[in-house]
Amino acid sequence: MSLQEDTLVSLKRKFSSVVVLSKAPSLWHINAYPANVRTAGRKSGDKFWFDVTPELYEKRQVEFILYVCGSPEIIYVFPRLNFEYLIRGASLGGQKQVPNFTLFADSNEFEPAGRAESRHNVEGFRNAFFLIPGAS
Repeated sequence: MSLQEDTLVSLKRKFSSVVVLSKAPSLWHINAYPANVRTAGRKSGDKFWFDVTPELYEKRQVEFILYVCGSPEIIYVFPRLNFEYLIRGASLGGQKQVPNFTLFADSNEFEPAGRAESRHNVEGFRNAFFLIPGAS
């Protein structure tokens, strides 16, 4: 199975309802709350690179953004408002020129691209499924 499929199986154990609405962008409903679920495989130890589509949080299309780092055992659960704060000022990159950031799973740090001085401790968001109402 793919990391996305493994994550779906794992989340279905934690929540009464998980529905995949679309794969690109990856939009799911978790207990009726819209979420963007993104995965990244291991490429460089405990360092994971991600980007985000700004419209998802700027236009309030999702309430939660989940980042899966290498396995369903490491998922950062960000409420939209917290994520907006963390990502501000991140450099744009990639083909779509969207904000990029790095998650360091070994130290639970979030670093917006181009802002090493703005690293944030996000330990409280690691596997914080309780933030989504209705978690079992």
